[in-house]
Amino acid sequence: MGEGFNILINRKSGTVLNMGEPVVEAAITASEIPVAELCMSEPEDMQTNLERLSKRPERLLIGGGDGTIRETAKYLAAHKKAFGVLPFGTMNLLAVDLGLTSLTQALDAYAGGTREQTMDAGFVNGEIFLCCASIGTMPQASVYREARRMTNKFLLLPQMFLFVADNMKRHRHERIVLEENGVMRKYRAPAVVVSVNRFADTEGLTESNFKRISLSGGELAAYIFSTKSPTAHIRLLWRLIFGHWLKDPDLIERTAPHFRIWSQHHKPLVSIDGEVMKLKSPLAFTLKPDFVHLLMPDEQVPS
Repeated sequence: MGEGFNILINRKSGTVLNMGEPVVEAAITASEIPVAELCMSEPEDMQTNLERLSKRPERLLIGGGDGTIRETAKYLAAHKKAFGVLPFGTMNLLAVDLGLTSLTQALDAYAGGTREQTMDAGFVNGEIFLCCASIGTMPQASVYREARRMTNKFLLLPQMFLFVADNMKRHRHERIVLEENGVMRKYRAPAVVVSVNRFADTEGLTESNFKRISLSGGELAAYIFSTKSPTAHIRLLWRLIFGHWLKDPDLIERTAPHFRIWSQHHKPLVSIDGEVMKLKSPLAFTLKPDFVHLLMPDEQVPS
């Protein structure tokens, strides 16, 4: 393994757009991390730059949101090449799982030394995801958020809350059929989320409300949002923000190595690590244990 790090950053990621490239570059320069090459890439050039840098002996860090990290894993997992994660997106779910909540913290953590670790990957109709895939309200919320990327987050958060609450109300009678280990179950639910391993219960006003118990637990977890009344929608959303959402009485959790989900729509919108696409129903969810190789900081990063 070569000395230093190659750092590949999606220059259209939320953090770069908010901070500005000069500030990001200054933060990297001011850190103690040894840099072999810093590549600020246009989104359309990310794949070409990834292929180029992955062939080099230095350790590789990727800066982007969960969608960028998903595309990275899709290519590097086939080559068993490890990569580290710098949080540059909106949610940064995988980075939060790794305890990396800011750019400065992540740079300092990786500068202290690294080790390799494998993690499970999920697939829905053949599309890889590292964190979660969802149907119903969640992909609609992703579309809404993407259309307002440049909105101040303090204005966007209440707008998002109201949008999601209204969407859940309008779609509370959506028909969902879930097959688990050969057993079919019918639900009326505005949203279903399938995660790679189970989420951990938390109680803080932090993004770690979506941190998972394990990255290599070998199971998928389906979360069915079965809320029916406006009060129930608001209660669940409140808990999603402030914690203990897993204990909501209208949330159903199922675990299995694979699922099939039928939507009442022929090609429902599916949010896959934040990237929205249409996939044909039924949606086949499968798991590949220890499929992705991650570069982890040597020392345990505090949550």
